Amino acid sequence: MKRPLSVTILLWLVLSLTAWSGLRLYTSIQWWSTLIEFASPPGPWYITISAAVWLTVSLFLLWGMWQAEDWIRYALLGAGAGFTVWFWSDRFLFQPSNMNGLFVLLINILLLIILSVCVFAPGTKAFLLKREAHD
Repeated sequence: MKRPLSVTILLWLVLSLTAWSGLRLYTSIQWWSTLIEFASPPGPWYITISAAVWLTVSLFLLWGMWQAEDWIRYALLGAGAGFTVWFWSDRFLFQPSNMNGLFVLLINILLLIILSVCVFAPGTKAFLLKREAHD
């Protein structure tokens, strides 16, 4: 069975999160002394730990999608909601308020809509169930 577009979009969303988290983890370790020297809030520990957590979550999601687990659709929704809560908490608590909040909010809502539509698309469920039956 050919992979539906909704599954491909979900894979790209998770791969994007994986790449972003991995790059964030790498740069926080690479620039550790600079982050300490300039006392960049909230500090290198927070950046490193949060990047490692999201890298672990995204790798877990990739594994679940690869294995076509029946719970992966709910895990994707949970991760999307969790990432949204973390992102906005991080922005309000630790980041300066020089971002274009309306634009970021609209992009965030658009990505959550895309995620939800792809997760609940009939082709996604059929593909995952069909793949599970063959394994």
